[in-house]
Amino acid sequence: MSFHNSDLDNIILIGTGGFLGAICRFLFCEVLEGQSGTLSVNVLGSFMLGMLMYDKEYLGFISPHQKLMFGTGFMGAFTTFSTFTIQSFELAFIPALKNIGANLFLTLAGVFLGRSVIKTLSLRRA
Repeated sequence: MSFHNSDLDNIILIGTGGFLGAICRFLFCEVLEGQSGTLSVNVLGSFMLGMLMYDKEYLGFISPHQKLMFGTGFMGAFTTFSTFTIQSFELAFIPALKNIGANLFLTLAGVFLGRSVIKTLSLRRA
């Protein structure tokens, strides 16, 4: 496997974003502990990712390099599926179902809301 300079640049962008995302998640979850912290970062991250994903389609403000850094790197480290699953596994059955339902429903709602914000901004721009 050989790397080109552009591959190395992309790895650095993703690593930088991941570093910042992990730190932000840690700080965020210091304020909101447990399931509420995990749910909050997952919903906020999904909202921001929804905006990022649909920017290219509707606005075009975000460059491919920025998308790598913020989408893959930052959001990948800021949100956490593994912590959500561990926390759900540690709960009793009914609270676990509530946690799973809240994470699935609210993160999907976050993506749709992010998309709606971008669509609305694109209509105002036109």
